[in-house]
Parts: sequence; C-alpha cells; structure tokens
Amino acid sequence: MTVSMFDLKGAVALVTGAGSGIGRATAKALGAHGAKVAVTELAGRGDLTKSLVEELSGGGVEAMAISLDVRASMTISHVMSQVQLHFGTLDILVNNAGTQLFKAALDIDEEEFDEVMNVNLKGAFLCSQAAAAIMVDQKRGCIINVASQHGVVGNRMRAPYCASKGGLINLTRALAIEWAEFGIRVNAISPTFVENETNRHLIENSEFKQQIQQGVLLGRAATPTEVAAGICYLASPAAAMVTGHNLLIDGGWTAH
Repeated sequence: MTVSMFDLKGAVALVTGAGSGIGRATAKALGAHGAKVAVTELAGRGDLTKSLVEELSGGGVEAMAISLDVRASMTISHVMSQVQLHFGTLDILVNNAGTQLFKAALDIDEEEFDEVMNVNLKGAFLCSQAAAAIMVDQKRGCIINVASQHGVVGNRMRAPYCASKGGLINLTRALAIEWAEFGIRVNAISPTFVENETNRHLIENSEFKQQIQQGVLLGRAATPTEVAAGICYLASPAAAMVTGHNLLIDGGWTAH
C-alpha cells in the first residue's frame, strides 16, 4: 500500500458542524490530504468557520464557509448547490453536526427528544439525500456519518442520544445498500468520548474521568485528530471497497 492511496487531491469535501472538535479536525485533515473543503456551522458560530477557512487557506487549502442549520430542511439543498457551484463538484460529505442531552429518561420531554433526533438523525439523512442527488449524476461519492459508541451500546442519561446514533448507524447501512449502484459509499464512524475545548472540564472531572478509565480499555478519551484520521481513511481510495461499515474508534469500550 502506498501513500497515494490516502491522497484526496482534487476531491471536494463538505463537513457539517466544523467549527470545533471533530469537525474542525476533520476539515484540517482532509485539507492536509489534498481535498478542497467546505465547512458549515450555525449562523451564530460563523466566526469559528471563518477562522478555520483562514487557517486552511493559509496552508494552501481551497476552502469556503457556509452557514447551515441541519434542522432547516429548506436550506440544505441550497448549501449543497453552493458547494457544487463554487468547486464544480461534491465528492465527500461528512455529517458531523450533532447535539447531546444528558438527562434522566423519565425527565425528558417530547421537545427535547425531538431536538436530538432532528439534529443527529434527520439532519444527517437530509444532508445525505441532498448530497447524493449530486453524487448520483457523477456516479461517485462518499458519505461519512459521525455516530458514536453509544449507537452500539447504551448508557444512562443518554436515551435520545443513544437512539439517534443507533439509528444513524443503521441508516448508514440502508443508504449504502441503496446507493452502491451509483458508486456512492456510505460509512459511519463511532468514537468514544472525545476531548475538546468545550468538554475538557467534563473529561477532567474525577467522576467522569473514572467512567472513561473504566470503560475505555486504553484508559483515556480520544482526540479529535484521532477521529479525523479514521474519517480520512474512509474518504480515501484506500477504503474503495468499504461501504455500509461502522468504524469504531472507541479505545475498546465496546469490546467488553
């Protein structure tokens, strides 16, 4: 296997929820492997994608930022069209935008449940659908859904999150089956707890840290860069025969 099998030169990638954490690391990793990158965030977080585009452009990566709320179905196709118009194509979609809710199941109301499902599952489906409409005509494409270890196993205080990520993993399989004939590969990636700037206080909490050390065989949280590496693999020619797969980057959490 040669390094060129991971080369994404000429490919155009769109990463949702790219302002921080996994999304930001993924945009930078895809750019480092040669891709042109479009990044999205909520309108109120546009400063994050602006700084990301500046960083990517400073490193010689063609990049653009677009506002997108994956709950707003009427704007999703427009965003995909903007990317296609700007770069001429769309080869890779990374459905990273997501939300969490830490709450006892008995206390969750319908609106809270719907919010998690609308962002994590419905939003990913609508983005995939809009991207696939472009990819079908090209007879090629790659969609990667950022799921979670909690889509494979359950955990307390996370009922809607577990449901949405489990649904996303099975949605991945269904879309892979349906779109394979068009040359579109659809995969998921399921990380364990990932340390980033927004949750570092949680990771450092003694009780939470103990939960990670007990559950993750390797004894620590993952980094955004480690998850981004898996996404780059799934997006690359090295994974040309991989579709309908859920790649766990969980440090062994689901092994026991």
